[in-house]
Amino acid sequence: MSTDRRQFLERSGLGFGRLALSSLLGPQVSPPAASTNPLAAKAPPLPAGAKNVIFLFMHGGPSHIDAFDPKPLLAKLEGQPVPESFGTVRLQFSKFKEVPLLASRRTYRRYGQSGVEISDLFPNVARFADDLAVIRSCHHDGFTHTAALNWLNNGWPRLGRPSLGSWVVCGLGSESDSLPAFVVMLEGGIKSGPPVYSAGFLPAMYQGTVLRNGTTPILNTRPPECSPASSAKCSTC
Repeated sequence: MSTDRRQFLERSGLGFGRLALSSLLGPQVSPPAASTNPLAAKAPPLPAGAKNVIFLFMHGGPSHIDAFDPKPLLAKLEGQPVPESFGTVRLQFSKFKEVPLLASRRTYRRYGQSGVEISDLFPNVARFADDLAVIRSCHHDGFTHTAALNWLNNGWPRLGRPSLGSWVVCGLGSESDSLPAFVVMLEGGIKSGPPVYSAGFLPAMYQGTVLRNGTTPILNTRPPECSPASSAKCSTC
């Protein structure tokens, strides 16, 4: 007696397929509670002031020295070796005593009532200076791309920690059952790879869903198509 895939799922495991069907139909009857659905929306611990947050990590973007972080002392010391007062500066491919300092080629001006300094690289952004929050106090001790990416996205230089998006979904849940809760839009690759947007030690359901360019933005969501030249059903039908 031959059995196709649908019949196998329906009959095996005391009706395993019916369990999947009940899960799909359940939210239409009543919204799942957070205790039964780990992705259900949760109330924030504090009153929320922001309605939406879009996190742009521009891998390969302009240096902060050319954007929002003027360095007048660096401009003064351009062409000179690193001062002894800086101590040992770790570099990946060069010896710091043999590399002269290089200042930015951008010019800076103060904008808005806040007087935040923005370079001429962003003249349109500068129009909204009073709507920006520029943080210049962040620093870390990673001097390679991979460690820096891990520090920024996971808060730790080594692998294994959850990413920012994973923590947000774990803590607040998702407002939609039909869309990914945490989306990663890649433009090219990232040196640190998937760990940058992974769930780390959190359950895998909290990891980022990657959206790619082309006709298949999300992998493995479409079943293979049957051959039109064949009258018989393929193994996936």
